[in-house]
Amino acid sequence: MHPAPKDNNQTPPLGRRAFLGAIGGVAAAGAATLMIPPTVSAVARSAGTELPEGMRAPKSAAMASFSDIDGAPVYYWRSNPGNQDPVTWQCTQEFLDTLVVWIRELRSIAQEAGYGNVQYLVSAGFYVNKEGQHGAGTAMDLDVVQWDSGQVSSPLDGDHTSSDDAVARRYLGVEATLRRQFCYVLDGWYPNHHDHFHADFASMPPLLSTSGESATNFVQATCNRFQGSGLDIDGIWGPNTQREYERMLGTLGVTGDPTADIEVYRDLLHKIAVHGFANTPF
Repeated sequence: MHPAPKDNNQTPPLGRRAFLGAIGGVAAAGAATLMIPPTVSAVARSAGTELPEGMRAPKSAAMASFSDIDGAPVYYWRSNPGNQDPVTWQCTQEFLDTLVVWIRELRSIAQEAGYGNVQYLVSAGFYVNKEGQHGAGTAMDLDVVQWDSGQVSSPLDGDHTSSDDAVARRYLGVEATLRRQFCYVLDGWYPNHHDHFHADFASMPPLLSTSGESATNFVQATCNRFQGSGLDIDGIWGPNTQREYERMLGTLGVTGDPTADIEVYRDLLHKIAVHGFANTPF
């Protein structure tokens, strides 16, 4: 377990996470809202980190290789926490293109709340040699998002369970941006995902599924954190969840059906993300 992340306006302990966050905050002083992605060469200070063999696609696979997403380096901490050596990841080109759209939206929405640029990401894997979306090169496991203005969202540290609303709401803000691009997103309330987000291409296009456990968890957690609904986060869409969901739609001014219209759903997710990054209730 890693120490809980701290906001930039608090005095964090001088652990690994706080030290790295402080570096980003100092670098961003006076220019926190500028979107200037760092180059990969600026962080490539060593020969790099080699992923486990099961996370390297065979040469015959049609995979794109990358070490950053639209300029934001993607690190691997599962074997060496805090490591900032470059990593070569693999996924399909189509999935990588969608990741670029996602991170650009993440930057833009977070900047509405005064955040700086995304300094780096940490992942637990993209292509993985197993059945399913990871084996197809169309999945991402996301551990950490670090902004150069000092904020951090760390599924790796279980941010979804934080007693600090700012931390938990930021987590849900990141999740909302993922759901704008990926229908199948698994979060910390889903079994075996307490320490990362999983996002993939299954069940596209992204629409709200009231029969899906993960989507229901997200709605229940969002209602609880932003409007004090007091729902059980059990993945079951019952009458209490429906009532609080409708209350959320009304408060946010969302018209239309997020279960049937992708633009309505993305509007809802955008509004959740803005509140999440700004740490404001509905």
